[in-house]
Amino acid sequence: MGIFILSDKEKFKVIYEQYNRLMFLVALDIVKQDEDAKEAVQEAFLRIAQNISKICEPICPKTRNFVVIIVRNTALDIAKKNNKIKVTELKDEIPDKRKLVNPEQVSEETDALRIVVEEIRSLPSRYRECMYMELIEELSYEEIADMMELKNDTVRKRLQRGKKLLRKKLKERGVTYGD
Repeated sequence: MGIFILSDKEKFKVIYEQYNRLMFLVALDIVKQDEDAKEAVQEAFLRIAQNISKICEPICPKTRNFVVIIVRNTALDIAKKNNKIKVTELKDEIPDKRKLVNPEQVSEETDALRIVVEEIRSLPSRYRECMYMELIEELSYEEIADMMELKNDTVRKRLQRGKKLLRKKLKERGVTYGD
């Protein structure tokens, strides 16, 4: 049984065929318009091409998460540039309006959530990516460390520092944040 080593060009082609649709859907969820989503995917593939040598296996969970993070960050950049930032990443956290009696409370909580999402998106990428994987994808320190090729302690420190920075930014905006 021989070992097949793919060239960078072959890896890129496999990644494109395997993840193109997923990347489009991730981008579309953030930017909400087909043209913006296509732009995000195109830009993400340019970034992937620049980092193709870092990818060993084109079809594996680590590569899948890598391309999703790249397209997500690219789409967030486009949304921010176009002033179309939407509250999508933490949509499961939006309070159920039917369970709340006071409509003003619903508005306040939704506004607070929007601010939290904006501030997470504004964090430096090393913190933002770790927080996204922990809070949204619900990955463990070990899984995050493996995907990002970091030590567990490095991931733990980035999460601590990211949360500390987030709390500071939220406090400046008048929003309290707990772990």
